[in-house]
Amino acid sequence: MSQANVEAVRRAWEAFARHDNEAIFSLYDPEVEIHDEFLNRVYRGSDGVREFFHEWLTAWDEHRWEVEEWIDAGDDVVAVVVSSARGKQSGARVEQRRWHVWTMRHGKLWRPRMYETKAEALKTVGPSE
Repeated sequence: MSQANVEAVRRAWEAFARHDNEAIFSLYDPEVEIHDEFLNRVYRGSDGVREFFHEWLTAWDEHRWEVEEWIDAGDDVVAVVVSSARGKQSGARVEQRRWHVWTMRHGKLWRPRMYETKAEALKTVGPSE
């Protein structure tokens, strides 16, 4: 089942890249929740996901995400993501590498979390077998 989880998250990333919201939301658990550590806020359900992405994307003139690596971690999928963006108001360029951990529930994407280091991300998914 875990390879199926990697494929589900990969399909969601591909759908996001082509702006295919129908495909994205078909892959999310109806009770999906995104925890925004910067705003200390939780977005829940499809409406919450739409609000999160609207707020995030409208802050940038340009943005790009590239997944460098997929790690199969059973009920979790770790994606090593390099993102770059240019601020809409400041014009400042930002580039960072983050480790996204997607927890799956009933075969659907349920809860993404982001970490600064690979060690932090892997610690949350438990020991590898």
